[in-house]
Amino acid sequence: MFRVLLSLLCLCALQACGVRVPIVRFTGAEVSQSTAEAIALRAEFEISNTNDEPLRLKFYEYTVHADGHTVYRGRISPGLTVPRWTTVESHIPIVIRRENLTSVGTLTVWKLSGTLSYYPPSAIADTLMNLGIWQPKTSVRAQDEFEVPRIN
Repeated sequence: MFRVLLSLLCLCALQACGVRVPIVRFTGAEVSQSTAEAIALRAEFEISNTNDEPLRLKFYEYTVHADGHTVYRGRISPGLTVPRWTTVESHIPIVIRRENLTSVGTLTVWKLSGTLSYYPPSAIADTLMNLGIWQPKTSVRAQDEFEVPRIN
């Protein structure tokens, strides 16, 4: 009985692995807001789906480092479904407290690393995900620099 269950599980996992992960590409970032307390950045990404079925995106989970310190952790739902064989634009908000930055007018390099989870397009893969056996996700990475703006 155990062998049958194990064989069935392996077969299901192989079928679920037929789902190709979305391709995430960092395209740039900009300062979207600056206050006396913090600076908000908007990191832009292109997400490509090379599957024959649409992919519904679940969550970005990410950490941002600047000046050798962890300055932000986030979890956000992009609220997107990527149609089959299509590329869409998405963004991730980043907020960095000024106390974690160097002085005004200097360049600060930041690095983002994390994952983007998604709902698989097949029923078997969805079942494996709901059982906690398989959690489909892909890595998300970005790096850029910005000049610490003056406080207006």
